[in-house]
Amino acid sequence: MVYLFKLAANDLRNIIRDRFFLFAFFAYPVMLILFSRILVHIIEPRIGGIFQLASEFSLVFMFFVVIIPFIYSFIAAFIILDERDEHLLTVLRVMPISRTRFLAFRMFFMLVFSFIVLLIFPPLSGLVNMAEFSYLAYIPTALLFAFFTPVASLLVASFASNKVQAFAIFKIGGTVFIIPIFAFFLNLGNLKWIFSPVPTFWSLLSLDSVVKNGSIDFFSLAIGFIYHIALISICFYIFNKKF
Repeated sequence: MVYLFKLAANDLRNIIRDRFFLFAFFAYPVMLILFSRILVHIIEPRIGGIFQLASEFSLVFMFFVVIIPFIYSFIAAFIILDERDEHLLTVLRVMPISRTRFLAFRMFFMLVFSFIVLLIFPPLSGLVNMAEFSYLAYIPTALLFAFFTPVASLLVASFASNKVQAFAIFKIGGTVFIIPIFAFFLNLGNLKWIFSPVPTFWSLLSLDSVVKNGSIDFFSLAIGFIYHIALISICFYIFNKKF
């Protein structure tokens, strides 16, 4: 356990040393919250109720909830790429701790921070009415979204040979992973299932149930967790084979 805390402290030092990581880790989530508050209290009243208040900005809320784990996956992926460039991951082959366990902890560390931000976002953002919002139903959905953090970071770390490629993959991945939100925005009905191969679809399906019905969609949660864990296992295997 002491060793795990040392690894966590080392990760925090890596983040604090890099201004970009520091901004993404702390400032970017705060900016999302501030923008949400400005949108609700300043922009929306001035533009004459263009948003449907009955939906409580649900689509904007869903969009930002997708973005949060993507932020932490970006940080985790680039830390791994830095360590790979410095041959630290090669050194781990002869260390008492296995590289898989080391990377698993790294993913868990970022997953936890992503989960914490996802938990505090609804009440601080103002995008949902907390008197009507089912926070208890939201918690397992937030955890499912947090699982997207290791999925995205390992996908990038597994297929990017350098940081330029990593940026390109994140740009493409950002588009792909956000696209399923249009299934709910356009109300596609059964056509929404064409987005099912995208992991964020299952998280959004669960979140849609929480926002609209205040209930847990156990089917989408179960499929989502199984799918995310499978993707994490596959990416771990590919990463260890390649590097």
